[in-house]
Amino acid sequence: MTGRSRTVFFTIFLIIGLIVTAGCISVRTADTHNTTAAIQSYNAWTVQQGGVDRNIRGTVTMISDHVTTYNSEIAKDRPDLSVLRENLATDRQTLDQWGSSLNALSVATDQFEKNTSALTYDNATEKQIRQTLGMMTQYMRIYSIESGNARQHLIEYVKNAEAYIETDDPDYWNAQYHQDAMHAKELAKNSLINGDPALGNLTAQAQLLEQLQ
Repeated sequence: MTGRSRTVFFTIFLIIGLIVTAGCISVRTADTHNTTAAIQSYNAWTVQQGGVDRNIRGTVTMISDHVTTYNSEIAKDRPDLSVLRENLATDRQTLDQWGSSLNALSVATDQFEKNTSALTYDNATEKQIRQTLGMMTQYMRIYSIESGNARQHLIEYVKNAEAYIETDDPDYWNAQYHQDAMHAKELAKNSLINGDPALGNLTAQAQLLEQLQ
């Protein structure tokens, strides 16, 4: 889990402690169950986000190593195409796992939104609290969207990299496939960069929520 992920995770536990022990949010008795469910759903989200993070880091590291091997081999007079094709097949499998973890994260985000929208408060800051919870949900979705975009770009990388070496004779290779593959890889990097601030913004909203308690 990244440093930012850990920050989000530990921040929410601080908030949870305040909600449960200090009673800073005045919640009607009928909402006790919903409050507990919302807390549990946020914990579930952080667990799923940690899984996505591990998939991202593992996949990016592996594909980066495979790209190095790929570019090294295709520069040779007699490249080992079997190794390159095997690597690309492995890349596809890992991207599938990434997709599964994103699906689980999406479910956790939906559950968090559902559970928090069911809460009602007696204090004067109800509107601000609801706005903050809404922003938290929004940043969850931004993170998921950008992570999904990065995955899709890497799928395009694999697709084009495979197409480039489809034939065994390098004389018939189409350079456009290779260019498109490298471009897709850069787009994936940009999507991950774009999604990273969402976790920081989520932490900031969690800290704001803490101040509103």
